[in-house]
Amino acid sequence: MHRQAYWQSEIEKYHRMHLTRNIPMLKFLDATHGVTEIGHRLFVACTNDYLGLRFHPEVIESAQRCMRCGGFGSSGARLTTGAHPLANQLERELADFKHSEAALIFNTGYMANIGLISTICRSGDVIFSDEKNHASIIDGCKLSHGKVVIYPHRDIDRLRELLDEHRGESRFIITEGVFSMDGTVAPLPELLQLAENFDAHVIIDDAHGLGVLGERGHGTLEHFNILSNPHIIQVGTCSKALGSLGGFVCGTKCLIQYLCQRSRPFICSTMLPASILAASSKALQILQDRPERVRRLRQLSEIAKSIFSESGMAFPSEAIAILPIVIGDETRTMKIFENLYQQGIYLTAIRYPSVPLGQARLRLSVCSEYEEDEWRDALVRIVNTIKTID
Repeated sequence: MHRQAYWQSEIEKYHRMHLTRNIPMLKFLDATHGVTEIGHRLFVACTNDYLGLRFHPEVIESAQRCMRCGGFGSSGARLTTGAHPLANQLERELADFKHSEAALIFNTGYMANIGLISTICRSGDVIFSDEKNHASIIDGCKLSHGKVVIYPHRDIDRLRELLDEHRGESRFIITEGVFSMDGTVAPLPELLQLAENFDAHVIIDDAHGLGVLGERGHGTLEHFNILSNPHIIQVGTCSKALGSLGGFVCGTKCLIQYLCQRSRPFICSTMLPASILAASSKALQILQDRPERVRRLRQLSEIAKSIFSESGMAFPSEAIAILPIVIGDETRTMKIFENLYQQGIYLTAIRYPSVPLGQARLRLSVCSEYEEDEWRDALVRIVNTIKTID
């Protein structure tokens, strides 16, 4: 079959299965509202900007001030045209925030996972990856030279058996801190105990834990009151709770120096503009200085859990910012999404391949900047729409 004809047939197949993806046009007005091209105003109930920092005036001013002084673009990769001093500053701040020796910034969280895993996992190594890990982890594993073993979601007993069955030069246990499609939290204490028993490293993708878990929003380690150690590697992103852009890896100085020498996504990418680095640095400072945003996030999350519980629907008990409404059927999920859209509520429908077929869902998320009355009203309308759409 001609390649163009094959692509067209695949598009038609996805359409028949109600899996077609269209890129929505949405201009954000503030942290919680947007407007479409035709002027349709929407309450956004699916943002990853959990603390509403992308519109914080101090974050915006930091970026603008940096652009006025040094322009926007960065002109090249850090190893070829040099690194802006803000890059080193932000890496020190992120390392301190994550209680690690050092950090390295990548252009996105996706690139951080690929750049880390593909670089440090060599032939003869074994990678143990949770079955619900993010696509960036999956792709990083594919690009590595290690043997990949998938274990059932958060199944410690099965993981112990697999660790015992598979011996390698080095072993890596990889998990998300907060799973992006389920809102569940990794059983980190148990994973670290297995890592100690089997001499393995633990890689934690804490993209959705930063700013959400822990009393001060430091993430999964703080949530479990665990101190960082040389066998823990943390991956994170500035594009969610910090409202900016960029990914990072935190670990030992030795690890970071090794990534600088060998990680192709780091070596071969033009670095982030200094204005982005300035915005991330300011957002991180605000998070640390004003932890009330983290507390507010949890209060709004509890409101959502209460309203859904009263209607016979439940979220994972440990979920905070990510509250998945699992519908199952793709057609019904899209009908609910479209109905809510007409009501002025934007709530993303998540379908295959982001989740398995038959597990379609609406990915409700919480932002600390929601007005409580508007949040409650949106939640009630979401519940009623789900009950109405057959």
